[in-house]
Amino acid sequence: MRNTKNTKLNTPFTDKYHKAAAEPLFIIFEQHLFNLQDSDMDRKSFVERVLKDYLAFLAKHKITIPKSLFQMTMNELSSQIHQMLIKKVYGHLSIRDYQAKLPTKQKRSARAKYSRLTA
Repeated sequence: MRNTKNTKLNTPFTDKYHKAAAEPLFIIFEQHLFNLQDSDMDRKSFVERVLKDYLAFLAKHKITIPKSLFQMTMNELSSQIHQMLIKKVYGHLSIRDYQAKLPTKQKRSARAKYSRLTA
């Protein structure tokens, strides 16, 4: 008979730290969001900056995107970054308001993850 109890699967990405380590796009996004200096920057420019940094990360790790899929991949990544931005700042009047309410510990944690990612 099959065990139907809720048991935790032992996978490499079950804890919070490893999930974050598996998501370089999110780490790069958070770094840009938490350290955004130009509050007048529009969303499109913000998305472009994150995307540029992410592409540099991929290039550094010798990950290439086939030319036939490049534009579709860029559109999908831009859409994902835009959705992350909307979800993160939801309920705040501005990005500056969101940044002001962030705990210092969360900012430090994001900076440390970004440093490990780019090292």
